[in-house]
Amino acid sequence: MSRANRRADPLRIALERLRRDFPGKSRSWIKRALLRLPYVREVRDGLYVVEGVRELGDWKPLYQVWWSGREGRWECTCYYSTWGWRRRRGICTHVASVLLYRRFKRAVEAVENRPVYFASAEVECVNVKVRGSLEHRITPLEKAGSLLDFARGRRYVVYIIAEGPSAELLCDGSPVELAWERLSLKVAKALLEG
Repeated sequence: MSRANRRADPLRIALERLRRDFPGKSRSWIKRALLRLPYVREVRDGLYVVEGVRELGDWKPLYQVWWSGREGRWECTCYYSTWGWRRRRGICTHVASVLLYRRFKRAVEAVENRPVYFASAEVECVNVKVRGSLEHRITPLEKAGSLLDFARGRRYVVYIIAEGPSAELLCDGSPVELAWERLSLKVAKALLEG
């Protein structure tokens, strides 16, 4: 995985933030929060439901996690059961999974909304190459004909997403000038796939 992709990986970002916010927590605690992540559902802002997972020691089908303004901390329904005082003191992994979910959601939004550059071009050539892009798509505009038609060149439409306006489109080895637009990654990907 490249350095740019590691920086843009929302789950990695969320895990690093959770580790940074809870430096004394064990790898097991982080792992259990991560294993619970698929079972977290947001009911409304500040209220979450975490499905119980028998393999992680849960005895109830659902746990509610919410922000308590009065307590100034996250609360979980498991805090109100046997040994709940201990879970509250140590912060249960139901709460940890909600915190991870929230960090993951923010990281996804940050990645999707980060600015990138987008360009498209129509070219006619035999050999089309794109260098230095995050993603690109090359689509032929007409079906391949005979071998002679292929040797003369085909028409393509090329879509490019790049970190900056520096990616290159080469048509038979010659650079093609591109008109770059600065967009969010989410919009650029929609244009690329569209």
